Amino acid sequence: MRVETVWLGRGGQGIVTATYIVANASIIDGFYAIATPEFGAERRGAPVKAFLTISKEPIEDQEPVKTPDVVVVFDDKLIDSMRFAIDAVKPGGYVIINTGKSPEEAKKLVGRDDVYLVVLDAIDIARRHVKLDVPNGPLAGAFSKVMGFPTLESIKQALETQLGKAVEQNFAATKEAFEKAVVIPPARVDASAKPKGIISTTSAFLTGPYEIVGWREVNKAGAVFPGTSLLYTTGGWRIDKPVIDHSKCIMCRKCWLYCPDDAIVEAWREVEGPRGRRFRMKAIDFDYQFCKGCGVCAEVCPTGAIQMVREL
Repeated sequence: MRVETVWLGRGGQGIVTATYIVANASIIDGFYAIATPEFGAERRGAPVKAFLTISKEPIEDQEPVKTPDVVVVFDDKLIDSMRFAIDAVKPGGYVIINTGKSPEEAKKLVGRDDVYLVVLDAIDIARRHVKLDVPNGPLAGAFSKVMGFPTLESIKQALETQLGKAVEQNFAATKEAFEKAVVIPPARVDASAKPKGIISTTSAFLTGPYEIVGWREVNKAGAVFPGTSLLYTTGGWRIDKPVIDHSKCIMCRKCWLYCPDDAIVEAWREVEGPRGRRFRMKAIDFDYQFCKGCGVCAEVCPTGAIQMVREL
């Protein structure tokens, strides 16, 4: 028995920690497991992909997973941008999604009827038990429910080893997710069918045949034009969005300084003076098209002018 999984989310959601927890718990239960994260610059809100393989036999390879048995998605807004991972799931496999949508809506969003769909609002569960937007414990509980391993008892031991604090709160969230996760079975499964594609990785060139091209043919390698972050509207990644109370803002611009994605802007706004005159004043505003909702601006605001508000 060998189960290959891919966990998808954003920096700060506990994706890597989740794979370590499930791996450690599986080892406690007598399995072999190896968890390998893959990400670029470590930044809250940036995409994170982690691979986890669990087996009854020793795992001798450490290759990234290309056609997983299970994909765990930490935010349903990532499905469109990471559709390749959903398509790569083997027929009869599992797609576990953290979402506030109904099972019917989630099913339409995934767009596959040959896999098991597992739906739960892990953010809501985590906020009630842990007081943080970190759904790793609940998603580990959902994984345990549908796969039959690792056991909840082993997950609790892994939480103690991995976290060292707030273990009871995290385990309560894990247990509630185990009980409440909704499982939608596939309408059909063709055992002989192959996945629609594979998950490409940064190390893909090391694992298969490739052709070295000269500089005159460099466009064949994909370098066609200079890249720009303006092409990537990342506002859909948010769970919460920043809202500012201009009466408290002192224009210190610390939010602008610390914003990792240049989503803080200065804009002109009209205000009414004490004697009825209207003035144009500079004010802080947000470019919600690119704001990932990381909350850094609210954390560094010295006057509490910026608050994070749940966006559904």
